[in-house]
Amino acid sequence: MSIEDIEKRRADRKAATAKAQEEQYEKDLEALDALEAEHGEGRVVRMNIKGFVPGLPTFIVIRSPGGTPLYKRYTAMVRAAGKNATAIGTAQDMLGEASIVYPSDPAVLKALLEEFPGAKISAAIRAVACVELEAQEEKKD
Repeated sequence: MSIEDIEKRRADRKAATAKAQEEQYEKDLEALDALEAEHGEGRVVRMNIKGFVPGLPTFIVIRSPGGTPLYKRYTAMVRAAGKNATAIGTAQDMLGEASIVYPSDPAVLKALLEEFPGAKISAAIRAVACVELEAQEEKKD
């Protein structure tokens, strides 16, 4: 096989992957738009997935846990855990997974979490950030 043949095969594969990724992104964007309409602007956050895996979304969407018992449960679990890292991790996994509203299909979410096991902790960290307040520096005149 020649270098040109290999390069063509790679280019064809990359083009097919890019097309599949674009089609998936379109579906994902539709879901994001619907979730923003349902929950309100600023109440959902998109988190991109590194690398495209056929059959999985290009990003996940989490919902802010503010205004739900979910965040209170999370904070109670963390406080009860003290310095127990395993119990804190359990609380983070619970908050992260419960905050993910897209993908909503349980089989797709399961496959996503198997492929990207750090998604739960990433979602938990971002969910906590959703309910925190930000300080704003005062401008000096």
